[in-house]
Amino acid sequence: MKMARRNTLSSILMWIACFDLTNSALAFVGSSWRRTYHPTTFIQSPSTSTSSSPRVPLSATVDAADTTIWTREHLEDYASEQGVVLSLTTLGPAYRAIARPKHNQTLILGYVEGFVRPTGNLLHVDKMEVFRKIVKQSRAENPQEFKGGGTFLGVGLLMGFLCMLHGQEKGCKEAEFLAIDDEDRQHKRLVRYYKTAGFDFIKYVGDDLKDIPDRMVWGGCGTLLRKDISYLLSYWTQLMEKSVADKN
Repeated sequence: MKMARRNTLSSILMWIACFDLTNSALAFVGSSWRRTYHPTTFIQSPSTSTSSSPRVPLSATVDAADTTIWTREHLEDYASEQGVVLSLTTLGPAYRAIARPKHNQTLILGYVEGFVRPTGNLLHVDKMEVFRKIVKQSRAENPQEFKGGGTFLGVGLLMGFLCMLHGQEKGCKEAEFLAIDDEDRQHKRLVRYYKTAGFDFIKYVGDDLKDIPDRMVWGGCGTLLRKDISYLLSYWTQLMEKSVADKN
């Protein structure tokens, strides 16, 4: 029993150390733009997306064996057709994907950041932000070429796909995200977005003693979601392929 507690404590301390390292690394990687961007953020809701692509129900079967997952090059070509340029920066276990409008790459549409857990096979998705004003500005400046991401999941899907590819390259099998519950409406929106994107509900991380390890890892209470990376990449590939087919 003592050995089990010691192992649990060691895992928690390792996660905390990795989390601190990640924050420092991401602050370094993103220092060139953090000073400038402090806008209100939003997660694009599937029900309010301006994309012309129809929604694909989650009940549709996703067969990884029958899906050739897009490569990074294929993803970047698709993003470019939507008027979006993607980039990925890493430092140690930390990563950050950034989306910019193709016509004005000094602007930032949004970012996804996190780290590879020290336990090895889990991709920790710490945060996703999409900047409403920049998305609207890009659409107004370049209405013919900027298409908001191509699918009903918007720019977030493009950045998320890039992060999942990175996680897979690092040997991660699953991706995990906590929808922080610090504001009820935004929390529900986050949960709806990620479940629509294919993630599974795992549990609600609350104030109970049993949730202390998760709160220490994530920094707060919220809904924990997780999914196999190969499933997400297969599902998202199918969404993008369908959006291409619908336009042809």
